[in-house]
Amino acid sequence: MSAWNPALSSPNQAIICSPKIAALTIKQSKNPMFVMGSLLNVIPEEIAEYAIKIAKLKHMTVVSTGGSNIMLSKLNFKPHYNIGAVELINHLKDSNWNGFCGKGNYDLICFIGVPYYIGSQGLSTLKNFAPHLKTITLCKFMHPNADLSYPNMSYDGWVIYLSKLVEYME
Repeated sequence: MSAWNPALSSPNQAIICSPKIAALTIKQSKNPMFVMGSLLNVIPEEIAEYAIKIAKLKHMTVVSTGGSNIMLSKLNFKPHYNIGAVELINHLKDSNWNGFCGKGNYDLICFIGVPYYIGSQGLSTLKNFAPHLKTITLCKFMHPNADLSYPNMSYDGWVIYLSKLVEYME
């Protein structure tokens, strides 16, 4: 018999989403941001290419954290802003923040490539202190503190999910 674990039974866990639901959520957003983390530098380029396609299809504000601009530069893509993940989370939780462009706070924050231990804490902060935001992770690991998240999957499954997301967004 195991002890009750609130982390595994919280009613506020992320909803595991399909590529179609992710695409619909991104399409419906009015002012989305795509946060790309340092893991883009250590995973195959095709994941970063999919992330760039998704950002371009919705004209998302792209924020580079943790040196992900190295991979993005290699792919001839310039993110709109470079900022530390913790500093970005502090800005996002402020409902009065006008965003980087001065157009108001963002309504959807997509994450990919942010190391799990940082992403988990950042998503927990946003979940508890930024009810004005919706969060989605497009990582290959499930993030229970996001509003929507992909399930844990293999690399091949992740590529399929990302390719279908791009297909549904086109």
